[in-house]
Amino acid sequence: MKIAYDVLKAKGYSGNQTYTNELIKALVREFPENKYHIITNWRRKNEAINAFGTHTSLHYHNIMPNRLVLGKKFQIQVQKFNQKLLVATTRKYDIYHATNPVHFPQGAKNGVVTLHDLIALKEEPWGSKGSKEFYRQHIRSILQHAKLIFCVSEYTAQDAIARFPELSEKVKVTPLAANPVFRALKTGREFMKPYGIRDIEKPFLLFVGEIQPRKNLESVLTCFSALPASLKQSLQLIIIGSARLRGNQRLLETQLNNLQSQENVYQLQNVSTEDLVRFYNTAHIFLFPSFFEGFGLPVIEAMSCGCPVITSNTSSLKEVAADAALTVSPYKNEELRETMIQLIEDTALRDTCRQKGLKRAREFSWSKTAHKTMEGYQQILETS
Repeated sequence: MKIAYDVLKAKGYSGNQTYTNELIKALVREFPENKYHIITNWRRKNEAINAFGTHTSLHYHNIMPNRLVLGKKFQIQVQKFNQKLLVATTRKYDIYHATNPVHFPQGAKNGVVTLHDLIALKEEPWGSKGSKEFYRQHIRSILQHAKLIFCVSEYTAQDAIARFPELSEKVKVTPLAANPVFRALKTGREFMKPYGIRDIEKPFLLFVGEIQPRKNLESVLTCFSALPASLKQSLQLIIIGSARLRGNQRLLETQLNNLQSQENVYQLQNVSTEDLVRFYNTAHIFLFPSFFEGFGLPVIEAMSCGCPVITSNTSSLKEVAADAALTVSPYKNEELRETMIQLIEDTALRDTCRQKGLKRAREFSWSKTAHKTMEGYQQILETS
């Protein structure tokens, strides 16, 4: 079987990026007899090779011009050219898999698409203006043209079916998983010193994610600030993440300035994967009260490292966490604050969450995701 993928970018830390990279690597491990064709932007071939390796089943094609190759003025024209080029290219392959709907070329031969979420269709201002416009104008048509729709959670699948019931027969759930590097390990805290953390031995609460309103970091800051003085003085809050939009970073800075004290609050950026694993392993509690997620990868990463988790009881997060985390309404700060206090003070409860989290995380693996995905590919070929 010859399968092509859009890998216009192979570096970066996001749910979409992790999905693309880990899925392809898992497919190569589990089904090395197939040929996997990686379609990249110009000058991105080495980046892709660094991400996926040089296995004989992998083939790289850096044929796509960057949308800004002619400047912003002509980016729409370049994107239209790329779509036509992709449609023509897909004729060479048995399956074309767009791991992001934005890259799905309508007219592709045996094209399938991965749907991570439908956040852009919600009324809340969580998606960018461009994303909202694209999804509202094109997502129905993309999903209609796709031979199969892979959804990263049951919640995303049901959300898609509720909005587009005529597509229900084409939906297949293929959950994400943590990268195998996220695991429980014994580690000291010396790695924290280069990040400017003054007291590396002080217990800390951890948040990991993009800095944007949907992640509900404001509630984390508010509830940390509202902890009883005796608890707050004995803890620190570490935020790992950066903002794609300058406005979101400015908003975070405003929220930090509104705190009674920023003394024990840190925002870290450009944290290596190796150090992120160490942060998860040494954190007292992981906080992820996001308003909405298509899957919620940081929850599984934290659990894989044995870190007790508090997350939301909304969207896919309740499904992913199951009974292995404490869940709260992201709209009720008092509920989050009380749950934080409960987990901070109850050593036995933290240990229970830690053990349940490790067990829950083992239920997700990229091997399982690869096998479910391959089932979908074979289903298409059998019916086409």
